[in-house]
This record gives sequence, C-alpha cells and structure tokens, in this order.
Amino acid sequence: MDVGHPLPLFPLGTVLFPGMPLSLLVFEDRYRQLVADLLARPEDGRAFGVVAIRDGYEVGDMAVHSAHRIGCEATVETIEHRPDGRFELEVVGRRRFRVDGMDEERAYLTGDVTWFDEPAGDHPETACLQALAAFEAYRSRLSDIRGAELRVDELPTQPLSLSYALAAGGLFMLADRQALLEAADVTSRLTALAGLLRSETAAMTALPSLPATDVVRTGWSPN
Repeated sequence: MDVGHPLPLFPLGTVLFPGMPLSLLVFEDRYRQLVADLLARPEDGRAFGVVAIRDGYEVGDMAVHSAHRIGCEATVETIEHRPDGRFELEVVGRRRFRVDGMDEERAYLTGDVTWFDEPAGDHPETACLQALAAFEAYRSRLSDIRGAELRVDELPTQPLSLSYALAAGGLFMLADRQALLEAADVTSRLTALAGLLRSETAAMTALPSLPATDVVRTGWSPN
C-alpha cells in the first residue's frame, strides 16, 4: 500500500471501478468549486476520489459523512463548462483507495488516502474462467427473456481487467458493487462475481417477468 496522499472526494450514489468510464453533471456549489480547483491544475493532475453513498442516504451533508471509506480515483478526461454554471465531466476510474482521514476546511471534503495494491490471489485464471461461464449463462438468460440476442462489448481477457469490467456492467445492488470494489484480490472478486451472476440467473429463471437491463453497459478503458 502507498499511504498518506490528499485527494478531493466526491460522494456519489454509484460505485466507480478502475478502468471504467463515468459521466457526471456537476451542479452543487461545493463540487462546482472542486471542478474549478481541478481546472487550475495541469491536465495530467486533474483527479478526485469517488466514494459511494451508503444505501438509505440522500445527497447533501449526510451523504458526505455516510459515504463508504473505500473508493476509486477518477481521472478527468474532459470538462465542459455550461452557460448556467454547471459542469459536464467525463472521467475514468484509475486506482482504489482507502480514506484514512478527512479535511473539512474547504467547501468539499479532502481525504487522506492510502492507495491499494492489486494482488492476484490464488489461481486467478481458474476464477476468470468460472466468472466468464457464469456471465455467459447470465447473458444467455437475459437474451431469452428479451427475445433477442443481447450484444456485449468485447470483454478484457486479463483477470484484473475482467473483474472490474464485469463488476461495473452487471445488474447488481450498490452494496454488492461496493463489496466487489473492496475485494481483497482479483481471485476473490471473480469468485464473488461468479456467485452473484449465478444468483441473478437463477432469479431470472424463477421470475422471468423481471425487467432485463443491459449488462456490461460501460466500455473498458485501460489506464
């Protein structure tokens, strides 16, 4: 782990994963200030941390202090300043972090973060094959429900990249997505994904009237 780095924090009602893109519309004053501060930096230094808001909390002060402490760094790809003062951002997840402390002196929070390593765990290739098999069954069942083949972007073949692509694209609850982000290693994440995908497939088989949502909705972006 690499410890002791300040990082602006942006609590959101979603989980960002490394390598995954995210579009944001920034309208709150505190986060408009965050974007303004980012614009004052060199382009290659424009980054902030996305932390997911715990279930049951809304935006605002409570969301800030109820956010999870493990999140993902977002590197800014583009910033568009709207005439009404709002900002449109395109960002890409880069690396995971843990928030060890908070600085509340600015309009927005800044976290003192520790960067996580990405250990492979035991037998990641085997876990990769199991997750892919579970995903294919999941995709096939969704296609059957829809009555049409569900197309999926080309998936990464490297275990770490695949684990984040499947985690970002699957139809999972926020708590499950957060647990996937927090997984100790790649094998653990892929194993958890295989279990979640099997559970979703079984649920769709038992209740085929459930609405089917696109999977792997976000493209992979190596970073």
